[in-house]
Amino acid sequence: MPYSLLLFDYDGTLCDSRQAIQHSIQQFFLEAALPVPPQAEIQRILEMGFPTFSTLKALQPNTPPETVAGWVPTYRAIYAEQGEPLVRPFPGAREVLAQATAQGAAVVVLSNKGAAILESSLDRLGLLPYVSLLIGDGSFPDKQLQMKPNPMIFHEVVQPQYPQVRAQEILMIGDTSADLEFARNSGIDSCWARFGFGNAEECLALDPTHQIDELSGVLTLV
Repeated sequence: MPYSLLLFDYDGTLCDSRQAIQHSIQQFFLEAALPVPPQAEIQRILEMGFPTFSTLKALQPNTPPETVAGWVPTYRAIYAEQGEPLVRPFPGAREVLAQATAQGAAVVVLSNKGAAILESSLDRLGLLPYVSLLIGDGSFPDKQLQMKPNPMIFHEVVQPQYPQVRAQEILMIGDTSADLEFARNSGIDSCWARFGFGNAEECLALDPTHQIDELSGVLTLV
């Protein structure tokens, strides 16, 4: 059955932000006078699709949570100024979103990234006009939403926004295990973006409904 509601992850799915994230993490640790994590360790954390707090906590596991929480605004400021300009859309991203919407599908961008930088980045890259709903960390502060892979966003935001769309018509497209687990926890189909940041063994173990090697593969499912 063709899907009429497409939930896209951002990092590693719509956009190649690997360099942006690596640079911003390294710069943050330099400015904080903390040991800079090796690139391999940053890559390992990227494979998990964590939100910002969880990423920094994983890189500094012995640091108290309240201290890490205080780091988040500083990291996000570095990312906005130095990292985000390094982000590039994956080939065909704009065309895929344009064609999907032209064929009648609704596009949601659902990311563990901070909501403000998510919106400004999609706008800069020319992708925002095709997005009917944008959900990032902090999008609905009154709801205190748990991020992927917790299905809370699906049940409390996505379904109420699209009550006419049946679960079997909804597809989550993402590159990490967090995206695929989110789909499973939400009771919807998943599409693994093999070209992204995810760990292949972990993602395959979650038995995604579909797999694509480039973004244009999504159009065969709409």
